[in-house]
Amino acid sequence: MQKTELLMQDYQLDFITYCVGNLADRLKMNASRVYKMLRSSGILDGYIVPCYDVLHTFSKDYIMDDLIGLLKKKGALS
Repeated sequence: MQKTELLMQDYQLDFITYCVGNLADRLKMNASRVYKMLRSSGILDGYIVPCYDVLHTFSKDYIMDDLIGLLKKKGALS
């Protein structure tokens, strides 16, 4: 694996941690529960990771609103 690929994975991991932590704060939930919801709904691997390049450029509020909307649409959050 090339150095740039490893660096991108580090940025993606940091972004996932950022999303989970901020979403947990917004929803007043445990971060572990939020991570499991994102993972089981397919949002983590099907949206956050592949769309990192674009998503990380948006504001925290936009990202959190977007993720909450997706969780509701997928039935993972009421």
